[in-house]
Amino acid sequence: MIILPAIDLFQRKVVRMERGEEKSIILQIDNPCDLALFWYKKGAKALHLVDLEGAIRGEETNVDLIERIIKNTPIPIEVGGGIRSIEKIQKILSFGAWRVIISSFLKEDLSFLKNLKEKFQEKIIPSIDWKNRKISIKGWKEEIPWEEIKVKLEHLDFKEIIFTDISRDGTLKGIDKDLISFILENTSFYLWIAGGISSLEDLIKLKELNIKYNNRIKGVIIGRALLEGRIDFKEAERILLC
Repeated sequence: MIILPAIDLFQRKVVRMERGEEKSIILQIDNPCDLALFWYKKGAKALHLVDLEGAIRGEETNVDLIERIIKNTPIPIEVGGGIRSIEKIQKILSFGAWRVIISSFLKEDLSFLKNLKEKFQEKIIPSIDWKNRKISIKGWKEEIPWEEIKVKLEHLDFKEIIFTDISRDGTLKGIDKDLISFILENTSFYLWIAGGISSLEDLIKLKELNIKYNNRIKGVIIGRALLEGRIDFKEAERILLC
């Protein structure tokens, strides 16, 4: 497992929101480019970059900033948030992004998604933003039943997904071990886990799950806990790698 520090953009700053709600911004940092370089120098192998303005408002005010971060940070960066057109995927990939995170596309029919998968292959990764057995899309304002999404992803033979527990995202409540076990037990996907990771104990629990389920957790995405110093990056990396 590796650690992906999360960088969420809103109004051209790095922010942390509780459960993706604009009214619940709890932290702001002025220079996203500097933060990306900070995590690179700390030893991060890759970054998770999300345009919250794109996701919530459908605006594209951060695209140039995303380009600058990607081009000035010498590690792979996955990008999500407001990715609702093929042209947007192509634009982000043209900046040199590692891959593009897709969520709202998951409401499209199988034929459309099949073409999307064939066109971009491993350069796109589905994000499963989970809430009460439903998957939230379009800035977490619309929902699709989990079973419907699961059938699509399995039919299209996606190997990896990002799994976010919305109810815990940005809250520091810790992981829901039973929920993650449920996903591992009932699918064959490799997972990137996000949402609520708040302590080294959470990472130890995830490591135990990873062993139990044959190394199907590829990494963890951590935002607030790293920024607030609740998790030390080097110590977390040591726990996950040993």
